[in-house]
Amino acid sequence: MARKINIAFLWHMHQPPYEDASTGTFLLPWVYLHATKDYYDMAALLERHPRMKANFNLTPCLLEQLQQYQNGTVKDQTLELLMRDAERMSEEEKASVLRLCFFGCPETLINRLPRYKQLYDFFRAHGTIQDALDSLEAEHFRDLSCLFLLAWCGQTLQKDPAIKEITSKRKRFSEDDKRVLLEKGKELIRGIVPLYKKLHLAKKIEVSTSPFYHPLLPLLYSNSQAIEANPYCQLPSARFSAPEEVERQITIGLSYFEKIFGFRPEGMWPPEGAVSQAVIEILKNRVHWIATDEEILRKSLGGEISKEERLVPFRHNGVVLFFRDRVLSDSIGFVYSRWPNEKSVEHFILQAKARADEAKDESALLLIAMDGENAWEYYPDGGFPFLDALYTAIENADFLEPVTLSEYLQKFEVSEELEHVATGSWINGNLDTWIGDPVKNKAWEYLAHAYQVVRDVAHVECDIHGQDEQAGTYKPCYLLRAEASDWFWWFGKGHASQYKKEFDYLFRQNLKAVYQKASLPPPQYLDRPLEGNGIEAVGSRPTAYISPEITGRRDSFYKWTGAGKCEFQHGSVHRLEPILACVHYGFDRENIYIRADGFRALSEFLNGDSWFKVVFIKPIEKTFRIASCGDSCVVQDNKGQAVSTAQAKVFDVLEMKIPFAEIDINLKEQQSFTV
Repeated sequence: MARKINIAFLWHMHQPPYEDASTGTFLLPWVYLHATKDYYDMAALLERHPRMKANFNLTPCLLEQLQQYQNGTVKDQTLELLMRDAERMSEEEKASVLRLCFFGCPETLINRLPRYKQLYDFFRAHGTIQDALDSLEAEHFRDLSCLFLLAWCGQTLQKDPAIKEITSKRKRFSEDDKRVLLEKGKELIRGIVPLYKKLHLAKKIEVSTSPFYHPLLPLLYSNSQAIEANPYCQLPSARFSAPEEVERQITIGLSYFEKIFGFRPEGMWPPEGAVSQAVIEILKNRVHWIATDEEILRKSLGGEISKEERLVPFRHNGVVLFFRDRVLSDSIGFVYSRWPNEKSVEHFILQAKARADEAKDESALLLIAMDGENAWEYYPDGGFPFLDALYTAIENADFLEPVTLSEYLQKFEVSEELEHVATGSWINGNLDTWIGDPVKNKAWEYLAHAYQVVRDVAHVECDIHGQDEQAGTYKPCYLLRAEASDWFWWFGKGHASQYKKEFDYLFRQNLKAVYQKASLPPPQYLDRPLEGNGIEAVGSRPTAYISPEITGRRDSFYKWTGAGKCEFQHGSVHRLEPILACVHYGFDRENIYIRADGFRALSEFLNGDSWFKVVFIKPIEKTFRIASCGDSCVVQDNKGQAVSTAQAKVFDVLEMKIPFAEIDINLKEQQSFTV
């Protein structure tokens, strides 16, 4: 019999502030959509499993927006668009519905509804939005509005009698159906906080939180801390250091959480798992525990961590640090969605048993900490069958004891001490995702200038965040919003999204509001997007040899680490429906590797009549085609002959490997290619 090991899940729930500071309108609907699909259902699922427990980290920023939806004070431009009478929609509004329903909804959700899948296939066959507009009638746009909302309904809403009745129609929905769907979603939102509070008080779950607007704490403390995590990071020309902003984000966040839930949280997930010694010094009298990535433990100890060390928390400066198991956390986040549920659950349990066998004693803890909402979009049926099966397997495993993190601390004394805590985050143990490239650094310079305005005009941001009880009005804090890590995540290199221009705009509007609140004219540069208005490419060169397995899947966050990257910034031509978002490239001693990411699954574009083409231009020109071949694909030369030594796969992304021998070059020669 394996030694018993404690197991804790920490599900992190967060969305950035989507309110346009200039209009009060929510530009993107993700708070509402994840509320109808994930936030309620993730907690409700635990009620089906008597032995299971879990931690949920709800950010104040998310709670604030949920309260606004609950109170009916949100002007959400996406929901207003969907509620528009289809007979009265303009051509531009219809085009926006098509972009939302076909680019803003994952295929796993679309495929659940046959009529949605039928319209999606119709759109793909027509190729462009304009072609689809010429062929679709008002009833199709009414159907799409309903189907989009139905696709984002989680298990709880799917069981609602009114929702079941609407779903059974399959097509030819009514305008009243749209209104019912919207109201049912708002009704569910009103039950989210009461459900979490009930389960917390019953010790079924533990609810923790983060600093208010999810800032990257080490960089907010001082952007020079990026050098502590990576000595080669290129810092912005304007240094930014605001320890008092770290304190303000933490203090206001904890106070707002207490206002909503009626109790103070015991713990905190620092945004992006980002920590440093200076940050922990500020946290030490505010929370009992925090959680971060095991890479931080490895760097803090100065070498490889032992099997026993990875399964225990450590204490530093009065704060307990829990370290997540990266492999198992990322397996749920990035791998299991493409495996059969039975195989995924079996793999997880076998890996957990291996950890139990390595445990030193009964105080060993296996921590799974990850995004609790975005991963499920890529699972069949929203991930519910997988999680349900996983929880059942854990309950049936006699070597696993589910706990919350505070419950663990009540049971066991934390005896291990860390003398030093390394600076870094959950991604590669550094802060490069949020600083270091020209666009991210420009954003930090803009923020630094606005922060100086706040310091010079002390009254600008001194209001207590929240509700003005006397006037009954909402008082946002725009500088705190601009400090959110989410903006820097999307700026520049690193991540592709069709909504980059909205994130860029929201960031700049928050900074403009800081100046306007100080009765100062905003700098003119805030009128211009950080990343330009045309199609341009920004990128980075390879930093290490890579030899990724060619799968065509987003199955590992790390397998392209070290690759170069070219990211296409489409700016105002976003409406032209670009296919490619970015290209990764790298090499080992024998092969060149290429990966292309699209704004949707690239397999959609590969059929008998189309293919992808990679053209090497320098030092000699050579063309390769990636064409479909049954359920797989084949690499061909420009004569259509198969290149047997090359390999390619196209599913979520295109990945290919080409030996240097096939392109007649060596490692010392410069290479140029197009995709």
